This record gives sequence, structure tokens and C-alpha cells, in this order.
Amino acid sequence: MIEPIKITLGQIGWDAVSAVSGLLIAALGFRISRSLRRREQQSQRYMLLAEYRKEIIAYSREFFEIVSDALSVRSRSESAGKAIQELDRLSTRLSSLVDTGRFLFPNDIGGSNAFGFEKGPAFAGRRRPALDAILAAHYALEAMKREGDAAKPFLEKALRELRKTNQPLTPPIRRSDPVYLLIQSRRCFLNVVVPDTFPRDWLAMFSTLLGPIEGTEGTLD
Repeated sequence: MIEPIKITLGQIGWDAVSAVSGLLIAALGFRISRSLRRREQQSQRYMLLAEYRKEIIAYSREFFEIVSDALSVRSRSESAGKAIQELDRLSTRLSSLVDTGRFLFPNDIGGSNAFGFEKGPAFAGRRRPALDAILAAHYALEAMKREGDAAKPFLEKALRELRKTNQPLTPPIRRSDPVYLLIQSRRCFLNVVVPDTFPRDWLAMFSTLLGPIEGTEGTLD
């Protein structure tokens, strides 16, 4: 049978107690300091994310406006020449927007996507899905400028870029309808951008703030 160990203050001494207490206080202080550093780092990340979201929102607004303007051109009664001229201007803006987007959505050069460095640092790797969606819109506008067989290659390119986003397309898929493809580019863009710029804890916070949606089933858009 193991005899219990008895410790008395007289045997240990107040110096030993003071030393142990100091160690406990130091350990507690270390834990508090580490917790504060983690909170500070998390706060800094959220500040950076908030600033990034501002840039993304401004960038997205321009993309949405171009898409809306293109859809408006199709709905207005204008001469073919004037409509093509306007679509050409909007298509050029979309092409420029893809290049500008490389500052916000740099190519992925990690893992299996580490290729193409001979093209230069801006073009190495795999393009981000958000830019694929904008490029799909560009090709859709190019198809809208043409008719028949001349539009077919651009319709195929638009659909291919939409597939690269790995986002669902609204059924039925209308491969030969540039307006459909243009609208899908906007949907795909939102689907790939929102989750990356809206963390789950933010989503939960706003869900709590706004409250539940009642009287409907599913999500309507």
C-alpha cells in the first residue's frame, strides 16, 4: 500500500510557495497574452477582408452594369449598326475588366496549377473562376454581335468558360442563346465571389440580424 505524501508549508517554505505562485501567474499571463494576440490577428484579418470586399463590390458593380447595359441594348429598338457598335464597346470593357481583375483575383500558382511561368508572373497558373465568368460574358457579347455560324465559336467559348467556374447553370441550358449565357455569367460570378468574401460567421451574424424568411420555400432570385 502506497503511503500518502504529506506536504506542509513548514517543510517547503514560503520561498518555494512564492516560486510556484510566480510560475502559475506567468503561465496564466502567457495564456492571456496568446489569446489577445489571436484576437488581434483575427481582427486584422477581418479588417483586411473588409477592405478587400470594398474593392470587390466596386469591381463587381462595374461588371453588373456592363451586363445590364448589354441586355438593355438587346431590348431596345435600335438599328443593327448602332446596336453592334454599342455591344462592341461593352465587350471591350469586359475584356479590359478581365485584365484589371488580375489585381483582385491573381492566378492560382499552387500545386498542380504551378505552370505557365514562361508567360510572365501575371499569366502563370490557372485563372480564377470569377474571371472565367467575366470572360464568358465577353464571349457572349461577341456572339450577340454576330448571326448564324459566325456566332457559334463565341457561344462555345462562352459556355466553356462558364463550365470552368464549376457552378450550376439554370436549366434548361440554352447553348445557342447569348442572352442566356450572359445572364448565367452574372450568376456564376456571384456564386464564386460571395462565399469567399462573406465568411460563415458574418453570414450567421446577418442572418440573426435580419431574421428568418417566412412564408416561402427555397430561394427565389
